[in-house]
Amino acid sequence: MVEALSHPFPSSSVAVLLHPSTVPVIDVFRSLSRLENQYDLAMLDGSEQALTAYTQPEAAKSIVSDALLLAFALTRQRGRPFVYRQVGSRHGSVDEYCLLTMIGASRDPSSGVALEAARLLEIESLDFMAALAGEMVHQFDLGALAFEVPSLSDFRAMMGYKEPEEVLIGSSLNRAEFSFRQH
Repeated sequence: MVEALSHPFPSSSVAVLLHPSTVPVIDVFRSLSRLENQYDLAMLDGSEQALTAYTQPEAAKSIVSDALLLAFALTRQRGRPFVYRQVGSRHGSVDEYCLLTMIGASRDPSSGVALEAARLLEIESLDFMAALAGEMVHQFDLGALAFEVPSLSDFRAMMGYKEPEEVLIGSSLNRAEFSFRQH
């Protein structure tokens, strides 16, 4: 479950609480800045190991590999750093929320929510990024991971485009998922 809490922050900010199964995925992206300083892929072993609690080891390895490729491509295309939280943190940034939404929406890259998330991330070539993200989503589907994508109106509500309202996306008990809620 991902919860967005707007009450302790200014009205233009969102705080995101990530489901434990999404933390190892976003940690790959978080680790990218550390990889630039010291190119040691062993840093990603923790993310891969953590993912094995939710999926098969082969799928975890593929997810980390695909996430790493996507992270490098996003960083090059965007031209400025993403705002990431500390590795291992369940608290996510707006960039991380948008990134997870864009990854989940890669099944339909022409959808409004995919386009909106890409716009907020300043991604110019969504087709290429969606292809890379699609490989990750394929691995999520093979494992027991699911990234539920919010509707466009729910996504916009999370980003502060309309009055706050409670938004809860239902979850399935047999898959690790995250949901979005704004207070």
